[in-house]
Amino acid sequence: MENFSEIVVGLDISNNAKEVLSRAFLLAKRNDSNVTIAHAIDIGFFGNFIKDEKIEKLKTSAIKGIKKLLNGVDTQGLSYSIEVQKAKPSVFIMNIAKDRDACMIVIGANEKKNFTTSVLGSTAHNIAQKSHLPLHLVKNNSSEAYKNIVAFTDLSEVSKKSILFSKEFFHQGSIKCVYAYKLMSDTDFALKYNNDADNEVRVEIEKMIQTQEQKKFDKFAKENNISDAELIEDRVGVTNALTNYVNTNGNDLVVLGSSGVNNTGALLYGSTASSLMQSLKCDVLVYVPKE
Repeated sequence: MENFSEIVVGLDISNNAKEVLSRAFLLAKRNDSNVTIAHAIDIGFFGNFIKDEKIEKLKTSAIKGIKKLLNGVDTQGLSYSIEVQKAKPSVFIMNIAKDRDACMIVIGANEKKNFTTSVLGSTAHNIAQKSHLPLHLVKNNSSEAYKNIVAFTDLSEVSKKSILFSKEFFHQGSIKCVYAYKLMSDTDFALKYNNDADNEVRVEIEKMIQTQEQKKFDKFAKENNISDAELIEDRVGVTNALTNYVNTNGNDLVVLGSSGVNNTGALLYGSTASSLMQSLKCDVLVYVPKE
């Protein structure tokens, strides 16, 4: 059984900071977790030129700002603490999470007002690439618990663990599991057969692919006791298929299993995980196995 006693929030005190805190406390409530709020004073190259007393003033101001934000957040009686240091944000947040033996890092995925765009900051990307903890990306306003969670799978061991983690963390008896694969595009077909193959051959090949993918997915679902499962296909690619799925079904949280978004062993070879982190408009849980 997982230990969910600690959640770390990487906070940048942006326009969306209150929503990030609200979501973090909603998540913590699920398992009565302690919340550590970590904020880094990132002064970059010029840090060596700023006196210590000025840094202390910045820290005091940051803590004051966080406490003000918390006045408008329902902390639901949970225990929490605030950590502020001069540091590189991603490194500081990851170190705090390691020290606290956290089960998850929560961070805002957008620095624009009212979540009007889906641009991820460098801190979110760095943590996804280098941390060894699940990363929860908050992209939307946080007023209630998730109601429409979907887990995307590549049938890997990490993906399996992501589904088990999510079911336990969110107290869900079942989470919808979706597997996508790419059908042959017109370009693929033309290159491989030099335009000599007729439509009957193409249909036959696609049926073979469909049968093979369905067999693999059925085996994965059976071995992992997944009752709510769906196989989808797309001629453009897996990222396109999964993005369209979310847009059609209105999911409020997507779970991605990953060994790190830049690693070849990551979800769908990493590039898909990274693309989905960026393109999806809903919140995203990037499950990175905890070391």
